[in-house]
Amino acid sequence: MRDPARVEQFAGELDGWTVSPSGGQRALHDQYREFLKGEPSSLSREREQGHFTASALMVDPLRASVLLVMHPRVKRWLQMGGHIEPGDMSFRDAALRECIEESGYRQIEVGSTPARFDRHDVPCKSARGEVVQSVHWDVQFLAVVDSQSECILTEDAPTRWWDLQSAMPELDYSVKQLIDTAREAFRL
Repeated sequence: MRDPARVEQFAGELDGWTVSPSGGQRALHDQYREFLKGEPSSLSREREQGHFTASALMVDPLRASVLLVMHPRVKRWLQMGGHIEPGDMSFRDAALRECIEESGYRQIEVGSTPARFDRHDVPCKSARGEVVQSVHWDVQFLAVVDSQSECILTEDAPTRWWDLQSAMPELDYSVKQLIDTAREAFRL
């Protein structure tokens, strides 16, 4: 994946990000930009040492709830997301595709710019099918969906709507931060 035009397209999407009040997010954004420019292969899971992923927290603002998926490998509730695929033309496209695949919903509106960035070590299935230790450079979005709309599941990982006013499951710090971003964005 050393297509300079594609790398520029993804880099342009990062450039569209608005500054978060968190200094840590600004620094992380700058590191993402440098990583993408310096490692064009980082848009593919073939780069086992670390690569980009895209995800989105699906929010139903009318019902003040979020949809999470029980990740089959890490056994934790997470937002929808995964690897950048060759047909994805942006991080946003990848996040939307993952939302559709993992949630079964089709009418999803993914935000036009990333909401957050999260870099984390993870056991990852390589392009060869082996599980290797890697680093995911996750570009995170917020997505709006009506929880009452048609849902056609194509994957078998369990999903669940969680009411933001009720007890939530134990969540990773990154997921909590993304939920806080959604609460602020949608005033939930």
